[in-house]
Amino acid sequence: MILKKRKAVTLVEISIGIILTALIISGVMQLFSSGMKDTAKALTHQDNMEAANILMTQIEYDLLRAVEIKEPVWNDTQDGGLWEIQKTEEDNNNSKKTISINYSNNGNNGILRDYGGEKHVFAKGHAVKLSFTHFAVDTSEGNENDKLVEKHGMWVELTVYSNPGNYDEKDDKTFDMRRLIVIRRPF
Repeated sequence: MILKKRKAVTLVEISIGIILTALIISGVMQLFSSGMKDTAKALTHQDNMEAANILMTQIEYDLLRAVEIKEPVWNDTQDGGLWEIQKTEEDNNNSKKTISINYSNNGNNGILRDYGGEKHVFAKGHAVKLSFTHFAVDTSEGNENDKLVEKHGMWVELTVYSNPGNYDEKDDKTFDMRRLIVIRRPF
């Protein structure tokens, strides 16, 4: 008998090749999938951080120009804030105009800033919790007429949630920020 050389691949060899290929592809797909989930989580957290930072920067800018804090009252905490600033008008007299600034919750769609009737939403599309604590310290040492030595400040607490529908559910993408803003002008 003459020995014939085998040239074909058997069904068992094909099956083993398919199983090994499927295992390798499955492992690679799981690696890509977990990488994509981590990237999405990081991008959501970064978006929350950016929204919080922009809002906090605007609040700080407005508070540093405050000439009167109307809400919250001294040593009180509330979800919104209302204060007044003075703006110099660009006319012949360079007159000063008092403008009210109001920060309030806009539902699950960020924080509404009302600047003398001009409205703007910060952190749009985000569920945001914002609270202000106004404190004042009297360092006048018994001199009731010396109002210039009172120290004012505002604790601003801000939480941007990754889940817009649920304020109570914090996760690893939720971003918290707390800042003490010292108000330079006593009133």
